[in-house]
Amino acid sequence: MTPAKRPGRVVMLVDNTIDGDSRVQKSARAMADAGWEVHLLGKAPVAGADEYEIGQAQVHRIPLKHLVARKTLRLRLHRLRYPLAYPSKARSEFKRNQIEVDRAELQVGSIGAAARTGISAAGPTTRGLPFVVQRVAAKVRRDFIEARAKQTPVALGARVKHDGTLEDIEARVWTALMGDRAWRRLDPLPYRYEISYQAEIDRLKPDLIHAHDFRMIGVAARYVARARRSGRTIRLVYDAHEFVPGLNAPGKKWLAAQIGYEREHIGYADAVVTVSPALAEMLEASHSLVERPEVTLNAPPKLVASENAAWATESGARDVRAACGLSAEVQLAVYCGAAGPQRGLLTLVEALEFLPHTHAAFVTNNLDGAYVASLRKKAAKVGASDRVHFMPYVPYDVLVGFLSTADIGVHPLRKGPVNHEVALSTKFFEFMQARLPVVVSDVKAMADEVGRVGNGLVFRSEDTKDLARAVEAVLGDRERFRRPYDRPGMLDEWSWEAQTERYVALYERLLADLS
Repeated sequence: MTPAKRPGRVVMLVDNTIDGDSRVQKSARAMADAGWEVHLLGKAPVAGADEYEIGQAQVHRIPLKHLVARKTLRLRLHRLRYPLAYPSKARSEFKRNQIEVDRAELQVGSIGAAARTGISAAGPTTRGLPFVVQRVAAKVRRDFIEARAKQTPVALGARVKHDGTLEDIEARVWTALMGDRAWRRLDPLPYRYEISYQAEIDRLKPDLIHAHDFRMIGVAARYVARARRSGRTIRLVYDAHEFVPGLNAPGKKWLAAQIGYEREHIGYADAVVTVSPALAEMLEASHSLVERPEVTLNAPPKLVASENAAWATESGARDVRAACGLSAEVQLAVYCGAAGPQRGLLTLVEALEFLPHTHAAFVTNNLDGAYVASLRKKAAKVGASDRVHFMPYVPYDVLVGFLSTADIGVHPLRKGPVNHEVALSTKFFEFMQARLPVVVSDVKAMADEVGRVGNGLVFRSEDTKDLARAVEAVLGDRERFRRPYDRPGMLDEWSWEAQTERYVALYERLLADLS
């Protein structure tokens, strides 16, 4: 049944292509299902701009406009050190090809006029400058091109470096001069999102903008500020997915830019939402917020959406065990989520050496990437090639059912980074909704929760043998670790349906004056 239409148009913003971002997809769908007109703006994939629907929410994926990047301090100094370098590899190759053209011309000129049909032997050898002068000029030009081409790869190599003494100096100088506004000099990427999304936001004329993650808070805040100056009130919700100072940054310069960018704009938000109680406390303290952010956990939905009820993989499998081609009695551990070193997946693969009867399934991304290739190589080294199974993401609204035929969910997240320590990640709740016992690394928030609930065991991060110990212990007594899920109301609180109620209450409060 279609819900009663609520007053107010909502525009949600995100800095990715939306694919694989279950929190963004779920929130857009939930608010549309609750009666609001919801439009979700994301970045277009390589294929180009498109539109589609998630439930009753309309998705618009927009190509990012290009901007000329500011020259970094490193690049400016390299231009002094390598003044002859071409601006690009393509330009260098083009000029080197010109040398071959010159050689061809000189060879033709050296034949002499006497060898040419229909020209008197007394005629000039070449047209224009004497041939000897042309040879000297060509050699000078050739040597100059070669010198420039030799400098080019060294100079271009400076562009890919994100962290070093020069970047640190640049960050310190601009931060000292501009404070939080220094992101304009250090990382102007937010401008690309702003100028790319602005026309569509203008067209939609939202009553509320929901900015997902730190990259979008400035885009939303700057739009809201302009609207308020023109006499129009737009509410702003900032959905903070991570603690920005704790991000796994490519360098201090980049991180300084993101910290300043968030800090400059967070004050425009009418409400802040985040993903865990610990992160809510950190945001409140670091930004001196008037009230603690509302917490909406990254929990999965309990119910399968009707339009996806018959979903299956390309091979026809509807659950992870079938996708792996395994019978019911084979032990199967599962991981779902992004693939990367910080996720600790190598530890899980290595642990299979000590779990000879256990298979591991990875529902992940970048299956053709270097990191997954390294996991396959490690599996071969420990004799587990036939016991690792890699498969692409499945839709979030069928994922719980897909995972439920495994025996155990494993989250080997690397200990240390702040955002790892405070995370109550999506996969953590997906395992629970699938009623799987869990094994997690000793990152604080998840380890504490597993200890409180009693639905699994904790192992020492990056300790292969300790992970194997925990998996073996849980598999040896699965019913004990599944029993907490039978407690009345236990899984209800950890469902997206319950978390949605908090979003709804927040929207109702912020848009009350439109009723």
